[in-house]
Amino acid sequence: MHKKGVLIFLLFVSFISIAIAQNASTNNPSSNSGNTNFVAKAYQCLQSQVESKAQSSISLQEAVFGVLALGGNSKLISVIESKAVSGNHWQESSNPLKDTAQGLLAYNRIGRNTNEIKSWILSKSKPATELTWYIEIDIENHESSGCNLSYSNEQQRSITINEDMTISGNPGSCLSIAQEGFWLRVANTCIDYNYTISCNKDFTTSTLYQRTGSSTIYVSPVAHSTSALGTTTERINSKCLTSSSTSCDYEGTLWATIALDKLGLSVSEYIPYLLALSESNKKFLPSSLLHILTDGQDQYSELVQQQQQLKFWEAPNTPYNRYYDSALAILSLQGTNSAEETNSKKYFETITTSEGCWNNNNIRDTGFLLYAGESRAVAGPGPGPSPADPCEPAGYYCTSALNCAQLEGEVLNEYLCPGTKECCSKAPALQSCSALSGKLCLTGEVCSGSTQKSTEGTCCLGTCGPAPQTNECTTAGGTCDDSCLDIEEQIPSSCPIKGNVCCRVKSTSSESSGLGVWMILLIILIILVVVGILFRNKLKMMLFKSRNNKSPASGGPSRPSPPGRPPFPPYRGPMPYPRAQPRIISPSSTPPIRRPLSSKDKEMEDTMAKLKEMSK
Repeated sequence: MHKKGVLIFLLFVSFISIAIAQNASTNNPSSNSGNTNFVAKAYQCLQSQVESKAQSSISLQEAVFGVLALGGNSKLISVIESKAVSGNHWQESSNPLKDTAQGLLAYNRIGRNTNEIKSWILSKSKPATELTWYIEIDIENHESSGCNLSYSNEQQRSITINEDMTISGNPGSCLSIAQEGFWLRVANTCIDYNYTISCNKDFTTSTLYQRTGSSTIYVSPVAHSTSALGTTTERINSKCLTSSSTSCDYEGTLWATIALDKLGLSVSEYIPYLLALSESNKKFLPSSLLHILTDGQDQYSELVQQQQQLKFWEAPNTPYNRYYDSALAILSLQGTNSAEETNSKKYFETITTSEGCWNNNNIRDTGFLLYAGESRAVAGPGPGPSPADPCEPAGYYCTSALNCAQLEGEVLNEYLCPGTKECCSKAPALQSCSALSGKLCLTGEVCSGSTQKSTEGTCCLGTCGPAPQTNECTTAGGTCDDSCLDIEEQIPSSCPIKGNVCCRVKSTSSESSGLGVWMILLIILIILVVVGILFRNKLKMMLFKSRNNKSPASGGPSRPSPPGRPPFPPYRGPMPYPRAQPRIISPSSTPPIRRPLSSKDKEMEDTMAKLKEMSK
């Protein structure tokens, strides 16, 4: 009896352990082994969605980001080719410059010739007149000095740099003294000129700029120094891109600059416009692509602080959604070892559809997220094999071609970098967080001050604290969006943006509920087995009685007594069951002859045999 009880207990513990293990596996999909399966499933889902959709119903954006993720998919390439205008640009949306730049990236990804597309983009270049430019002259040791200026067809002009570094004199028709006398302002009609400067003391010159009407000043990264009577030359070369004949196109310029940089072309002339106009174009999340281009600390800090709920990015008044915007951010942060990148990837791993895609199996968003965060080497029709060896494990650095040139490095095309980045032979010298006098915030914390890249990831130069709950929806554990996914449920919590609904992942609760039902049924079944074994003798008696000793009072048919035998007395309760006395059977004794079992007895023994079998 004791052994059977132990067996049942072990059986019960085994069932419980299996159930708990299954539940843990369900609720923790972000394990290392699961990550590989998750990425493979996402790629498989994207491929399946492309195959199941008619070619005529695939949009240009779906085709472009599908090719960026999958590579040379014939159906997607056919879509891109069919939507090209004159073979050198695209115009499916209201922004042909952005469409064309993204198409160029897709063609470059698979090794297609992009010369005509590149020429079309460069033909849309124009001066960026939205900026105000300045020239600064700084005399070493802040001594008074006389300087000469020459530019264009203007005769040489003489000015004086005073001890307080203010400027006096007549700088000519293209220049005027501005900013309380400290800088020379360049007229918009003269921004393409070369300005040659010479002073009788050691000096340094540099350029500065700002968006017209803004108080934010940007300093150009390059300054020029020389000794007394030497010369420096400053050139104001500020351009943007446009698909119209009037104003610059910010989003188009942003994507076109990324595409041109990917081809290895110089894009420095577009950076001032993109930086200065970023404040008024927050809806495009410009800090992402600008960080790729410049590797600037300001853009990095702004981008990581824009992450919402430590999970995703969604720009204010974005024309897209959190999937697209998050892909932009991950594209920029890939390889930075930042907590923001890691947290976002874990979050998106938990909100895939049952097939493995994102946003109701949206091809564009799924392709963009895979291209940004899980880029794979792809085969294409271009010359030579595609690079397959990752850049940074080989000891190099992933950045833009522009930043690589500023580092005086060489672009190594034989190594692979994620997204639009290139492999550079030189890397900037990063310091540790402790050397920067900062701290690394823990998971679930945000930095209240400025942040900076360090060898360990994002270094907080302020204080770390819990992430603020910005609205009722986030407090309830949900996220705000225009609609809920299949794996989410809408909850009544409010969102700050009108028209959005609060969504919360429902898979965990439903799985736990289903598991609970099975656990209850399992426990009931085990209890029944235990009871059957513990009370098998009584159960045997009850079965025997119910089949052979039914009385008239029980409602069953009565059996007449045999002739000469008195009838059974009325039933008044359970009759004592005579217990057999033990007897010793010697080996030499003849075993008793058993009488044949009746059909009812056989049924009872079969029943008991089954109960014993269940207890094993």
